[in-house]
Amino acid sequence: IEGYIAACLDSLLANQREDFEVIVVNDGSTDATARIIDGYDHDPRFHSVHQNNAGLGAARNSGIEQARGRFILFVDGDDWLSDGALDTCLDAIDAAPDADLFVFDYFDVDDKHKVRQFCGPGFWTCRNAAWNKVYARSLIGDRRFDTDIFYEDMARVRPWVARAEQIERIDGALYNYRNCRSGSIMNSSDTHRFFELLTAASRCVDRIEADFAHEPSLLGQRLGADWKSRFYTTDVFVPALVGWPRKLPSARERRAFASEFFSRLPANVPDKRLLARDFSYKIAIAAACYERGAFASGDWLLHRLGRLKRRFSGGVG
Repeated sequence: IEGYIAACLDSLLANQREDFEVIVVNDGSTDATARIIDGYDHDPRFHSVHQNNAGLGAARNSGIEQARGRFILFVDGDDWLSDGALDTCLDAIDAAPDADLFVFDYFDVDDKHKVRQFCGPGFWTCRNAAWNKVYARSLIGDRRFDTDIFYEDMARVRPWVARAEQIERIDGALYNYRNCRSGSIMNSSDTHRFFELLTAASRCVDRIEADFAHEPSLLGQRLGADWKSRFYTTDVFVPALVGWPRKLPSARERRAFASEFFSRLPANVPDKRLLARDFSYKIAIAAACYERGAFASGDWLLHRLGRLKRRFSGGVG
């Protein structure tokens, strides 16, 4: 990430307040990233950690271990903060020092667009990402990110959100998520990685249930009685079977992926009424096709129909 890290670190300096520290974890880079990071050592707020490559989860864990503050914010090295973002976060902490968690909006950035994404102060509206939140150290406790799977954000962040007693929303798009880097996990077309979403989701559910084992009624009050079905529908089924197959080059590969992934979902997932209400009837009907093993029909609805419409309307397929 040598082409991005300086912009990331510079964005942390674009603030007026100085009561923060920056733990920069170099996770075994082989390019010029280490040299660029060391160039910031003159600033007493910056502390660098160089370690052998162990993945994003391990890098974040190293940062947690080194951090000394009462609140923690994660920033990925290929992204950057909006000007004054840390000032805004620190002001929010001053205004609500007893909060467990702060959530803010972000910009989804690609080569052509910069779109603001809304994030609300609740389990269903905060997004899975680790980086659009400020966490009280007491909320994190001794819990750490998984180091053996992709989608470690889902496996760890959502249980933190479920446990939080007081969540505050900061009104601002404070983070810029670079959604166009070819090496990004989320932009990969490696279907083996996609299946790890199921592992992450399973760990997420297990951790939430364990945290509320002594007060299961409170879990239902916070997330709703049907929270597991809703979670698997919105956070697993929709991205995996509506979004990801677009990355696959042929209808045959899309159908094969959909068939295998759908077979691994828990019973009664997805919730078709929820899909029709919160997404579209087309997605709900495609889900019904998948339930009946009609993966060709589901693929036609989700991926071929839209391309045909664009083609006949003069758009790009």
